[in-house]
Amino acid sequence: MADGIAATGTGAGLYREHAPPPALAGMVQAVWHARMAAPSPGPTPAGTAPFRVLPDGCMDLIVAHGGGLDPVILIAGTDDTARMVAHQPGRRHIGLRFRPGRMAALIDAPPAELVGTSHPAALLLAGGVHDAARHLADAPADPARLDRLMRALGRAIEDRRRFVAPAAIGAALDHLATSDAPLSIGQLAAETGYGQRRFDRAVLRATGLTPRHLARVFRLQRMLSLARDAHAADILGLARVAGLADLAAAAGYADQPHMTRDCRSLTGLPPARLLAEQGIVLAVRKLQDRAGPHQAC
Repeated sequence: MADGIAATGTGAGLYREHAPPPALAGMVQAVWHARMAAPSPGPTPAGTAPFRVLPDGCMDLIVAHGGGLDPVILIAGTDDTARMVAHQPGRRHIGLRFRPGRMAALIDAPPAELVGTSHPAALLLAGGVHDAARHLADAPADPARLDRLMRALGRAIEDRRRFVAPAAIGAALDHLATSDAPLSIGQLAAETGYGQRRFDRAVLRATGLTPRHLARVFRLQRMLSLARDAHAADILGLARVAGLADLAAAAGYADQPHMTRDCRSLTGLPPARLLAEQGIVLAVRKLQDRAGPHQAC
C-alpha cells in the first residue's frame, strides 16, 4: 500500500485499488481497477485462462468494458466459496467493493439470492446509480464520470438509509473482517445486544451468509494477508510465524490441519497450492526449510 493505492501485476493483467471518497468510507471499502492482458502468441495464449476469485465477505458493483465487447454493469454477490471467472483478454473493470453487509441497502433483492453469482445491475440497483454507472462505462477513462457515480451512490445511500443494516450489525461485521483476534460469534451476538438467533438472521439478511461462514471467510483472508506480508518482508509475521503451522496459529486456526481443511473447502486448494497460485510460495518455502521437512502441507 502506497499513497492509498495497492497494485499487483501478473502475466494475466494488472490490478490496483484505492480508498473511496471519505463520505462513502462507511459503505465502500475500496475502488478497484483491473485490466486483463492481451493474449500472447502460442497454442495456449496467456491471459485467457479462467482465474480464481476468492471469497472476501463483500459485494461489488462492477463496470466491465473494453475487449471488443459491449459495456456491462454487474452486481457481484457475496461469495461463499472461490469461483473461477473467465475474462476476455483486453477486458477492463472498474469496481466498488462494499463493506460487508452494506450493499444490501442499495439492491432490490435479498443478498442470499445473489451468493456466488453476478447479475445485471439494471434489475437490482437504484436507477440513479445504474445510470451513472452506464455513463462511466461510456467513457471509463474520464475521472469526472467516476466522481458522478460516487455522488449518485451517496444520494442513493441517503435515500435508502432506512434499509441499511443496524449500526451494531455493521460494527460486528467490521470486527469479524478486520480484527486479528476476533470475538466468537456468541460473544459478538452478546456485544450487539441481540440474541443468537436474531443476530444470525440479521447477518444473513445483510450479507447472504451466516456469521459462522463469514468468520471462516475472514479467517482465510487473514491467513492470506499474513502470507503476503511475509512474502513482502521475506519473513512470516515479522518473525512471529515460522511455517504453515505457525501461519495457521497466527490466522486463528486451531492447527495446521484445520487450516488445510478450511482452505480446501473454501478455495478448492490446500494452503501451499493456494499460496503458490497467489505468487507467494517462495516465502513459505524458505520458512519451511528453516522449520524442517515436517512442515509440508
